[in-house]
Amino acid sequence: MKEAKDPSHALDLVTIFEESGTTAEMEAINIQAVLKAAGIRVVVGGESILPYLPFSIAVPKADLERARQVIEAAKKAGPSAAVEAEAEQERSKK
Repeated sequence: MKEAKDPSHALDLVTIFEESGTTAEMEAINIQAVLKAAGIRVVVGGESILPYLPFSIAVPKADLERARQVIEAAKKAGPSAAVEAEAEQERSKK
């Protein structure tokens, strides 16, 4: 008898970012925003009240490669792209 393939493994979470330190929370928030804007589901770990623990971002295994590409593209585009995207979003709300 042939076993049915379990598709749930594609939803297993994979950590794509993990940092601790003074800028870890802000970097995690930025990565979360970029991935959510790209339609990628994100799980954030970490707590401001416990700064000695790392912040982390996890994505479903199925989205891992795309998430890496999105993060790399955002890093290459730099802060000016984020400012322009925010301005464009504000213009579209009017």
